[in-house]
Amino acid sequence: MKRRDAAALIFLLVWTVTAQQTKSNDSTSKKSDSTQKKASNNNNDGARELFYLAVAPKDKLPPIVRSSMPVPKKGAATTAPDPTPTAAPAVHLGIRYNLLLVDNNNQGTPVDSDHVFKKGDRVALEIEANRSGYLYVLARQSSGSWQALLPSPEMSDESNIIDPGRKIRVPEGYTFEVQDPPGSEHLVLVFSRDPQDFYDLYQGIKKQNSAPPPPPAPAPSAPTERPGSTAVMTADAARVNSAVARMQQQFGTRDIAIRKVSQPQASGEPAGSVYVVNKSSKPASSVVTELELKHR
Repeated sequence: MKRRDAAALIFLLVWTVTAQQTKSNDSTSKKSDSTQKKASNNNNDGARELFYLAVAPKDKLPPIVRSSMPVPKKGAATTAPDPTPTAAPAVHLGIRYNLLLVDNNNQGTPVDSDHVFKKGDRVALEIEANRSGYLYVLARQSSGSWQALLPSPEMSDESNIIDPGRKIRVPEGYTFEVQDPPGSEHLVLVFSRDPQDFYDLYQGIKKQNSAPPPPPAPAPSAPTERPGSTAVMTADAARVNSAVARMQQQFGTRDIAIRKVSQPQASGEPAGSVYVVNKSSKPASSVVTELELKHR
């Protein structure tokens, strides 16, 4: 009996230790899962955190010029190099934007980026960047072409330079008004510290904005057509379309983190903010994103 009791006691001790180890392992596993889940949630919030982490003081930007200069002929006089400042690429370059529902007093109220607008609503964008840079805003027309909203034809002298701490409203002096038919409008935001990234876009918009209106159609009896500005404007539109497509492919998805913050997490942060940031630790010169305005 004593041997049996001893064996039973040993079995009971072994079972107790094993059960405790299993319980400890389960607790450790649950804790690890909880930690991983928390880390995953933090990664989802990373775009906002990286945006504010990378905020830097205003700095000087290089002018928009061609990057390639003609090689001087042999024996020709050379000029000193242009001491133009160079805006270096930045780690976690990014922008924050909000959709604004504008009232009759031209006051904008931030709304969710998934907000569905209705006919007659007036809409604008508020944009902020964490570094100095050039900002372009384009809208896709029903024809598929892109029309520049910043800088806009109506405000040719309007600056599209944005600095940290400065919020830009687009359009600045007016708003979009939602019209029928119901559907969606697509906008592209281009933010860059390097003018060479969007030189073709800049040239196409500049020529579109400065082109004269097309001449009246010739009379039916006219023997030949006179060349007008329509073909030039079409070519410039094609240049803009090509530049937007290239930039979307080059900068639009690579290493980009997008985070919508429905409720403000800090004082002064609007509700419904959307952060678009380069999440890579490698410096970047441009960020491109596309957003959709839905209306019924």
